[in-house]
Amino acid sequence: MLKAMPWRALAFALIAAVIHAAWNFMIKQTEDRQLVSWWAILLGAAVALPLLLPDAEIPPAIWPYILSSALAETIYYLALMRAYANADFSLTYPIARGVAPALIAVWAIIFIGERPRWTGMIGIAIIIVGLIVIGAGQLAFKRREAPIQFRNIFLALFIALLISVYSVIDAAAVRAVSPFPYLMLVLGIGGLLMSPVMLKQYGVRAALMSWQKNFRQILAVAALMPLAYILVLQAYAIAPVSYIGAVREISIVFAALAGWRWLGEAFGKFRTIGAVLIFIGILVISLAG
Repeated sequence: MLKAMPWRALAFALIAAVIHAAWNFMIKQTEDRQLVSWWAILLGAAVALPLLLPDAEIPPAIWPYILSSALAETIYYLALMRAYANADFSLTYPIARGVAPALIAVWAIIFIGERPRWTGMIGIAIIIVGLIVIGAGQLAFKRREAPIQFRNIFLALFIALLISVYSVIDAAAVRAVSPFPYLMLVLGIGGLLMSPVMLKQYGVRAALMSWQKNFRQILAVAALMPLAYILVLQAYAIAPVSYIGAVREISIVFAALAGWRWLGEAFGKFRTIGAVLIFIGILVISLAG
């Protein structure tokens, strides 16, 4: 049976959720989101790795984790690109982030041997319901605009699977190695794996134009993206993966609040109900999990 989640881990997860929402908000305001994300990954790794690797101790046993996580995250980003290309990305992504915590809890039990308390499982379930309510609200909104393309629902489920896979891989790895060099290796390898696809899809000229036009956003995202996930990895190292995997998805609510406050997007009753449920779920995990 798992011990209660440390408050420090909860703080890491919540701060990470705010930062995650912030860099996604920056990307959302750019026209070529995929290229900005790709450049940010490459830039972050190019700056950090020369500083980290000389003193980093990466045991040989950790390299299968690094390579498998990098591959899973590469496929994840490519799947996100497909979702970005569809009109109903705002539907598929919240569903993906809502289903992922449930899968993370399953994989953590099977592969890491976690045994969450029943109160913790209730908290996870409440958070998942809240995330699904937000997704269901967007589903209802989309149905008024146009018929739902259910292949995008399957894409969302595939994205959720990828999130859960690399999350559990990373959680297992950072219990044996320092999170920062591990993450930057994963991002650096992932960015290199993405490069042929990005250059083939957009071309060198478009990629360079995106770099020039969005350099400030790229620089900010290059700093914020790894910072957010480093905090998550720190939380994984000291707290149950299933709990952190659920709590960090509150970033969806922060992103929705930012869109409502600064972009004039409707927050809506579904998002409000979902946000309340997520808050209750986090309280249950932090106080009784």
